[in-house]
Amino acid sequence: MWKQFIFACFLISFATTASAGIKLDSLLKIATKLNFYVLPTLSYQPETRYAGGVAGGYYFHFIDPVRISSVTFDAVFTQRRQFMFSINPHLFWGSKGSWFLFSNANVQSYPNYFVGIGNNPRTLLKNPIPYTSRSITVNAQLQRYLTKRLLFGLQLAFRKERTIIADSLKSRAYGIQNTGWKPYTMIGFGGVITYDSRSSQYYPLSGLFAKGSLLYCDPLWGSTYHIIQFSYDFRQYIDLYKEHVLAWQFYTDWRLGDAIPFQLLASIGGQDMMRGFTQGIFRDNVMAATQAEYRFPIYETLRGALFGATGDVFNSKTFNTYRLKVSYGAGLRFRVTKANINLRFDVTHNNYYKGFQYYLTALDAF
Repeated sequence: MWKQFIFACFLISFATTASAGIKLDSLLKIATKLNFYVLPTLSYQPETRYAGGVAGGYYFHFIDPVRISSVTFDAVFTQRRQFMFSINPHLFWGSKGSWFLFSNANVQSYPNYFVGIGNNPRTLLKNPIPYTSRSITVNAQLQRYLTKRLLFGLQLAFRKERTIIADSLKSRAYGIQNTGWKPYTMIGFGGVITYDSRSSQYYPLSGLFAKGSLLYCDPLWGSTYHIIQFSYDFRQYIDLYKEHVLAWQFYTDWRLGDAIPFQLLASIGGQDMMRGFTQGIFRDNVMAATQAEYRFPIYETLRGALFGATGDVFNSKTFNTYRLKVSYGAGLRFRVTKANINLRFDVTHNNYYKGFQYYLTALDAF
């Protein structure tokens, strides 16, 4: 039903464009001059089924190809009645953009299933526990350029979450995992350091990007739990030949503490890292993954990509692994604004589940 509906929408859009006498080349040329976009998004995974929504962004204050201010948003609805909305202000100001604010706010009402903790599917729950998560999250990182490429600053994180679960399931849920079922508040302060030599913020052809982040949550300033979060993100973009680019990324995320709500544990999957895995199925207090992508031009503002990734979640006390997760696929990129923002369509597969997963979204994975 959904596949036929999507295909019909595509045919109607194509027919409307053709009947109006509008050439695809003309549309693409107009799009690449815009400072904004509003696009439909779509993805499919067996766990969430179809997820549709809308994404948009406005780009302004073009200081250079890297220092571009923006305000983007994303709203997603799934067939399982999950709803998420996020807004992301990324702002440069001061002399030549010497200050940078990286921030986001997220609201969600998310019916989901708790399947357990760990990287071994054999130890996950055969009968997952259904629950609904309702949360508000705000993150802000204020950084200043120390040199042309190096930034340093402070960060603040806030999250308030309430989990709704049937009374008949509470005893079983608490017996398996005792944190995450009660309402909690997380407030954290920390630092962040970034090195950025990319040729462009959104579709770089060359350069390096490295970012380290440390966040400390403590009951002293209102946090329910004592948690230390550390993440490191490294990316390299290699210009092979005339916009043929080899890009690769390594990312790791650590969550350390005696009691950590399962919602805050590190996980793999989603539309950016380890595409093809549903985010949250595999979770523990450490994750590490790497991915590579070969990007190449096809025609005008149309580009292609081949990608692959491997990684997993781990427990920091043992670092045992069952079988590394692997995902791979291919996709198309349509440039839709002069800031090099792409409409991205990816088809992925992985070594754990049968079938393919699909993503239609804005912005590149990394």
